[in-house]
Amino acid sequence: MKEILLLALISLGWIFNYSHRMAVPALAPLIREDLGIGNAEIGLLMTSLLLPYALIQVPAGYLGDRFGRKKMVVLSIIGYSLSSALIFVARDYWELVGIRALYGFFAGLYYAPATALISEIFKNRKGSALGIFMIGPPIGSGITPLIVVPIALTFSWRTSFLVLSLMSTMVGILLLLTIKEDWKSVGRVSFSIPRGVILLSIANFLGMSAFFAVLTFLVSFLVDKGMSVEKAGLAFSLLSTFGILGSILGGFVYDRIGKRSVLLAYLLNSLFTFLILVNQNILILVLLGLAIYSVGGIVTAYTAEKSRKDNLGVVMGFVNMMGFFGATVGPYVVGVMIDSLGYSNALLFVPISYLLAATLIFLDEKLH
Repeated sequence: MKEILLLALISLGWIFNYSHRMAVPALAPLIREDLGIGNAEIGLLMTSLLLPYALIQVPAGYLGDRFGRKKMVVLSIIGYSLSSALIFVARDYWELVGIRALYGFFAGLYYAPATALISEIFKNRKGSALGIFMIGPPIGSGITPLIVVPIALTFSWRTSFLVLSLMSTMVGILLLLTIKEDWKSVGRVSFSIPRGVILLSIANFLGMSAFFAVLTFLVSFLVDKGMSVEKAGLAFSLLSTFGILGSILGGFVYDRIGKRSVLLAYLLNSLFTFLILVNQNILILVLLGLAIYSVGGIVTAYTAEKSRKDNLGVVMGFVNMMGFFGATVGPYVVGVMIDSLGYSNALLFVPISYLLAATLIFLDEKLH
């Protein structure tokens, strides 16, 4: 029962971790108008948080292994909540960039300790448990427009971040007060990175670059195709809603067919992201939601299989770091491409990146 409660609270913290970061794409049209900026600058707002987020991954995994993973998770929640609240007092674009970078640092302390802790506790059921944990991205992304857009239209877009911060702070306090025991799996921690995770890490770089390009510009792409901001926000929420099911199913699929599910997930994402550029059909959007959010739990479980007990957190952090280097590059590069090529041409970057990731996983299976 204690393990289930821990999984529930850590998953909730992961939901808000994503909700804070995805508030910018949901509010992008309003932020652009208020600050007088373009798509490249919106992409840089994602890059500004994702770069420190990526850099802190390996240290976060090590510190969690060494000093206690639950402690790092609580520190991350409180830190990212207070940092994001500072957006309420930001008055120009570069202040906003700096605050998002601070948020990225604290948000980056979360993933490696949390996934290492879940993998160690649930062991042979880690795929299913991590699939549940990875509902954080689709739920966090899905509920964000429903929370922040009405607040932004009623008060201001800055107020939306303050409300999110109050909500996530409560999760950190609950985790601190209700879970007294701290799990610590190893006494001696290794900083080693096995060669067997290199191709997986590069594939994760490409996949996360594509994933965050979609999340950053989907609303703006749909608006460009003629949707209102409100309808585009609801479409984004639909994608994320079915992503919840996709995340859970992905974890269960991994427990049953193992590493083959990684190749399958990347191929499906390449197909559906291409199709959504051609036709913004609801069915395609649903299928994309199932596929695009399945990757997280699958890749995380596969990473755990490639790790040892003494370097679990470090390897989790390394693979996620590589992924978020990709996430750092993707939104900015695609934003620049959109400003010069238009949405449809620029976003071809996404299915091509997923296809390259699938190719690397195919090679990884052949070599290992």
